Amino acid sequence: MNPPGFIHEGESLAKHSTLGIGGPADFFTRIKTEGELLEATEFARDERLDIFALGHGSNILFSDKGFRGLVLKVCLRKMHFIDGEFWVDAGAAICNIAKLGEMVGFGGFEEFSGLPGTVGGAIFGNAGCFGAEFGQKVKAVKFFDGENFSILKTESCVLPPFSYRHSIFKEHPGWIMISACLAFKHCDSFVVAGKNQEILTRRRSGQPRAKNAGCIFKNPLRDGMRVSAGKLIDEAGLKEFRVGNARVSRIHANFFENLGEAKANDFLELIRIVRGEVYSKSGIILEEEIAKVGEF
Repeated sequence: MNPPGFIHEGESLAKHSTLGIGGPADFFTRIKTEGELLEATEFARDERLDIFALGHGSNILFSDKGFRGLVLKVCLRKMHFIDGEFWVDAGAAICNIAKLGEMVGFGGFEEFSGLPGTVGGAIFGNAGCFGAEFGQKVKAVKFFDGENFSILKTESCVLPPFSYRHSIFKEHPGWIMISACLAFKHCDSFVVAGKNQEILTRRRSGQPRAKNAGCIFKNPLRDGMRVSAGKLIDEAGLKEFRVGNARVSRIHANFFENLGEAKANDFLELIRIVRGEVYSKSGIILEEEIAKVGEF
């Protein structure tokens, strides 16, 4: 069966990764309507293809071999208020929510100013920064389970839908997020703008500019408290340690940089060495936050 015209073959995934790494996907498409989603998933089902839903491509390590299946890049990006509720499409950039707050006077998303990624990705991994977790903002999520569109209301879940860097969507990778209803609070625009700028300044000064995928490891628990994975890596003397063109950042040790033409295997080896050295020095086993996609 020939794919629909909006599905392409052999798309390089490196172009869709903030790390700049990844081989070709067998099939790739940008989903801009729910109708396209239905058509694309029907094609994948008929051809027995695995599906991977992609947002901005941060926090991901694609295989150099690419992806054997269909990559759906969710490009639904509207943000709107409906009957007093704030609904944001899964493909909307997180940083744009904070900017919108400046314009119309609402807050609650300042900690996510400048964060690369989409709403869908932030929900999937329960993204966190500067003391806030994105799951705390989520009231409901509209998703497609491969057969039907449904709405999951977080308050009605039997078990908590979010925990540290985890969500119910990680347990159901076949669910494709469409949009989310987010909690907000009315605030003075100038106050929101000031907080946004403060967070942007902190982010830019404390995180590298080179190609990276965000934090590589989760902050581990020690004596019941979260400790900085970056600090543990730094204390192990690994800042600027490199394998090939993959390097531990000198600015923030939990960020690994692509210095140019790095391979996925360079990062896998760097992750292995860093985890081993941190365990040797501290007795703590670091758990990866980054998702590995494809065959390694």
